[in-house]
Amino acid sequence: MNVFRNLERGAGRGVFRNEEAFSPEFLPEMVVGRENEIKEIAFNIRPVAERRRPASMVVHGPPGTGKTCATRHVLKELSEYTQRAEPIYINCWRRSSRAAVLSAVLEKFDMVMPRRGISADELLQRAVELIRKSGKTPIIVLDEADALVEEGEEGIFYDLLRMNETERLNLGVIAITNREDMLSLLDRRIRSSLMQADIGFARYGPAELKEILKERAKAGLVPGSWDEEALGVCAAFAGKNGGDARVGITLLWLAGRKAEAGGGRITVKEVEEAKNRVLSEIKGRKEELLDGEDRAIMEFIRKKESVKSGDVYSEFSGVTERTMRGRLGKLESMGLLESEYVQGGKGRTRVFRAKG
Repeated sequence: MNVFRNLERGAGRGVFRNEEAFSPEFLPEMVVGRENEIKEIAFNIRPVAERRRPASMVVHGPPGTGKTCATRHVLKELSEYTQRAEPIYINCWRRSSRAAVLSAVLEKFDMVMPRRGISADELLQRAVELIRKSGKTPIIVLDEADALVEEGEEGIFYDLLRMNETERLNLGVIAITNREDMLSLLDRRIRSSLMQADIGFARYGPAELKEILKERAKAGLVPGSWDEEALGVCAAFAGKNGGDARVGITLLWLAGRKAEAGGGRITVKEVEEAKNRVLSEIKGRKEELLDGEDRAIMEFIRKKESVKSGDVYSEFSGVTERTMRGRLGKLESMGLLESEYVQGGKGRTRVFRAKG
């Protein structure tokens, strides 16, 4: 018999009714535990509906604390509330240069990018023209914005923010970052423009994590296909791993995959069996976003137990030290590397290790 028909007859089918509910891109109808933060973000961009300038802001907090989810939720509701807004979401791990960010803005306005190279300055001018022609107010979300700083591309902040002043265009920028110190790395003029609002997201507590997992189970699983205790174990594991909701969601998804191949119900047994794989699964998703240079750096560091920063600079001598510092910082903020300062013969030096 066909192997796939055998699988159809196997026990455990039908655990998932919407597996997309467990993907990083999924936007739930309700964002648990972030009511105050959502109100604050909404308050800052509500002026768009009155043809006034929205406030630019920095949204920061540890990984998996709902920063992106809450921001996207607000933008979705803003689009339902008024047609005057043009939300533009950009993941800066994927687009980590000035030109790449501006290209994403142009693509949002349905501009087909020519194959020949266009300078960033020309892209900027085209963006200004299209924004003015549209009559809409862009709300540009730069998610993982620290990637731009670490790549030495922080000038894009100035490009976007100065449109309010030099071009008389209403435009808002929301910079989302895991780093609380990101603003300190920026030029003073950029800091003053972005500091119109500063919204911090704290780590989730166990009760919030369990509520998040309940909502995700309702959205993605067949009713009656999970035990309440299994959700509690997922929430506890996420709590022990930095209060990161993504850890709990991924663990529940992996447990669901095991249940599909087994008894057809997610119990503590399936969750415990999936625990060893969950962190490597999250790391694998992040590594999909890396370019060739980042992958080469990760491979070099993985081969060794620990690597001094100077050894990394020597290995990749064709890359400037500033660029390399930026790449190492990006990999660390993604949770792929960890570092510490150690005392050596010539003073303190930074040592990197691959996580996991």
